[in-house]
Amino acid sequence: MNALYSLAYISKNTIKSDRDVIEAEIKSILASAHKNNPALNVTGALLYSGGYFCQVIEGPEEVLEELFENIQLDSRHGQVTVLHFEPIEKRSFGEWAMAFAGIEDEMRFDAAGILDSKDKIKAEEAGRNLVSTLDRLVTQHQGVLKNA
Repeated sequence: MNALYSLAYISKNTIKSDRDVIEAEIKSILASAHKNNPALNVTGALLYSGGYFCQVIEGPEEVLEELFENIQLDSRHGQVTVLHFEPIEKRSFGEWAMAFAGIEDEMRFDAAGILDSKDKIKAEEAGRNLVSTLDRLVTQHQGVLKNA
């Protein structure tokens, strides 16, 4: 069995348009993930926050490497920065092919500090913070959807 890994990253949105177009692109990203991730044994969560994609993906190491290569080549993503890529015991987002944590106008993380930092420990800390934040937001978001 392949070892299970978690990859957390942030990237700057390069879609130059209004909120409706950006929301449509996010829906497209989520639809693609819902279609493709189950067969790849990939789970994860996505947050769009203050002009940045904040995402955690979980799955076999080789699959994540290939998937992340595609993300880096995707014209919607700029300044792609890995926060962590590490083995994990269990998934944080095992229930979702790609959970959606929402769209926020204000960036909740210090994106500039993360992007400019060469400090690996700071990036890993930001990655853990991203995982816990996405976990909390996904739970809230799913609760809102269930009660709607």
